[in-house]
Amino acid sequence: MKRINYRKLAFERYRDRLFCAHCGFGILEVLEIAHLDGHRQNNDVANLVILCPTCHKMLDLDLISTEMITLMRDRPKIVRWSKRMKDAGKKAALSRKKRQAARRRKRRLAALKAAATRKRRLSASPVGLLQNPGEQR
Repeated sequence: MKRINYRKLAFERYRDRLFCAHCGFGILEVLEIAHLDGHRQNNDVANLVILCPTCHKMLDLDLISTEMITLMRDRPKIVRWSKRMKDAGKKAALSRKKRQAARRRKRRLAALKAAATRKRRLSASPVGLLQNPGEQR
């Protein structure tokens, strides 16, 4: 009897949904393929579902119903970013302004410190009075 790779079958069939059908976990190496009817020989793609190990175990123990898994597997996966992100654009703009203001303050303080150091060195050195500030000795 030829052995069928049901993992490969399921991944090809549900290639646009390579994450747990129940919880959304998405690390491919960890995901498992569950047989909805519990018979490992029935490798029809309608009987296969991609699940994480935790959800697979809960399905096997009937903590999650087969109907629920089938419904969640077949529903359209639409991510509504506006619902998830809410005011992310405003927050991003605000944090960008804060970062720019902090960068300006830091540069201004560095410039003031450099000017004060230059002034102190020129006034302390009698030779410095004769030199042009842009010249090197």
